[in-house]
Amino acid sequence: MASKNNPFSERPDTMSRFSGLKDGNQVIIVTQAYGPDGESLMDDGEHRFSGEPGIKLKVVQGDLEDEVILSPFFGDPSKIHTVDFVEGVRCELFCASTGEPLDEIPELRTEEGGHYYAVYLTPKLDDGELVAVNDIWGNPRSRLLSEGEMLSVIAELELAQSEAEEDE
Repeated sequence: MASKNNPFSERPDTMSRFSGLKDGNQVIIVTQAYGPDGESLMDDGEHRFSGEPGIKLKVVQGDLEDEVILSPFFGDPSKIHTVDFVEGVRCELFCASTGEPLDEIPELRTEEGGHYYAVYLTPKLDDGELVAVNDIWGNPRSRLLSEGEMLSVIAELELAQSEAEEDE
């Protein structure tokens, strides 16, 4: 089934599409994703990205709401959706199955003022690895963080904040 919002439906040749995403001849694929209550965020429906299931979230932007399926290929901005959200505007991000809001990572912000939210990669949830997705529609930036990297980010931000307070 071809879809204007799913370029993968027409081009299943992964290697040619992902040549720009590769870093050191590696492509990272999210094969399991969890929300804050441990529920799976992997889409078990008909939509696939080169044969791989995507990550399903409920996205709300003002009066607009839709279930959005994100590509499981890290760094790929492709997503499947039916609602035309406004580019550059913040959204609220929820688990599609439970309606539970994703956990915000208060230490991380985008340059445009967006917030990052945790999509956990292991059942360990907050103690494990995660993909930090931002809430600005159309901003493809996300971060892949291990537990140690998350602690490092928090420490760096706390240090910068204390230095800024000293300068005041």
